Amino acid sequence: MKKYQTNLKLTLFFITLFVTILLDSLQTNFNLYDETWNFQSIFKMYQGGILYQDNNVIHTPLFFVLGNWVFQLFSANFLVFRIYGTIIFFLKYVFLFLILRKLDVKKSLTILYITFWFMLDTDNIGSGANYNQLALLLCLIGILWYVTHYHKKFYHLGQGLLIFLVFFTKQNIGFYYAFGIVLFEILEHGFDTKFFINQLVKLASFLPCILISAIIMYVKGNLFGFINLCFGSLLEFGSTNHTFNPTTLEAIAVMLFVTVFGVYIIVKSNASKIEKDHMKFLLCLATCLSFTMLPLINPYHTIMALSFYYLLFVYMLDCLLLQDILSPKIQKNILPLICFFIFFAIFAEIGHIYFYNYKNLKHFEASHPFYNAPIADKNLTQIQDMTNYISNKQKTGTDVIILAYDAASYMVPLQINNCEFDLLLSGNLGYRGIENTIQKISQMQNTEFLIFTNEEDCFYQEPKQIREYVIQNLEKTGEFLNYSIYINR
Repeated sequence: MKKYQTNLKLTLFFITLFVTILLDSLQTNFNLYDETWNFQSIFKMYQGGILYQDNNVIHTPLFFVLGNWVFQLFSANFLVFRIYGTIIFFLKYVFLFLILRKLDVKKSLTILYITFWFMLDTDNIGSGANYNQLALLLCLIGILWYVTHYHKKFYHLGQGLLIFLVFFTKQNIGFYYAFGIVLFEILEHGFDTKFFINQLVKLASFLPCILISAIIMYVKGNLFGFINLCFGSLLEFGSTNHTFNPTTLEAIAVMLFVTVFGVYIIVKSNASKIEKDHMKFLLCLATCLSFTMLPLINPYHTIMALSFYYLLFVYMLDCLLLQDILSPKIQKNILPLICFFIFFAIFAEIGHIYFYNYKNLKHFEASHPFYNAPIADKNLTQIQDMTNYISNKQKTGTDVIILAYDAASYMVPLQINNCEFDLLLSGNLGYRGIENTIQKISQMQNTEFLIFTNEEDCFYQEPKQIREYVIQNLEKTGEFLNYSIYINR
């Protein structure tokens, strides 16, 4: 009976968690940033486009390939896309739960730790289905694999496969994850013969996966596009997209504190060797994965990096303090009550958003690619006006290209693919991308180029050189909505 009650509570917890994520996602306002860009990239694949040829994705392909499969199985719209993102986000917490349980953390405390982290992480749900969240999920699977298989025969073979999966979801996270894995093994064993054999075993599963993927892309004809966009863009992306949000200082201070505290506990505490090994492993990963914040040091990337420090911190706290000082009565009665009030507060906020925002917004109809996304009436009218304008221009034999970050909001409904012009961001254009894009613009005839009339409307990642070239070298013929219209002389 006791086991049945425990399993029922656990089931209710995960159902509540899933429903919360789904409701939060579904009532997120339509936005012109990451969610729409990622949707557009997968939507182009769904329409028959080839990744790295017909869309300028700069990340490795796993997230987009899986998303295309989801669209092929169900439907290509925002509702399906948000459910795809909900499942990724939810599974992240499922594996966090499994890791903590395998680390011998009690169920009641595990649920409490997850609830606290979820409270901090809810803002990221609005970013929609995202390669970053899938990469974090795969990193958590790798941590679980370490906890359950480190001393077993196939550990290094499996870890090599997981490094490939993380790398093929987002290359920089894959690199930092692999470095964290290897750093731990260096600290554990040094550069002995066994260490080098273990790395060769990892390569024995990693390299064939890379080779097979490269062959598939070569056959499809997008291998060189993959290399150009995923690696040729790195220097331009890193040099042009530096941002630092001061609100991240607190999180960075927490990371530094947990790092120093973790080193002290590993060296000085009376924890068992296996507990110290687990702490050392988590610390190596957290430290290396903290570099995922660069070069965009903003709240979203900071919370991503902080999640691994949080896992390390609650494990240390659990080993050293909480399991000893919290009585079974408190764990049975007080901790579930705390979780209840946290979820009650989250649901209250969701309800507030529903009645004071979501309910009063317009919605795209069921046949629209953006179906389900709530949108302000003014923004919906602008999308309709612009798509009508582009359609009418096409009837006269004139193409319209919008050189702005919001191009996807018009081109997706029209099912028009302007390749890299639909996501014209610095670092998203391949090697010498800005220069090559300007060259293409200079040669395009019977085409109108639209840029924001007011420079203040531009997104910070838009390349200023392209805007300046258009203003200085093309002829302005008029204005429409908040855009200026230019053509080649």
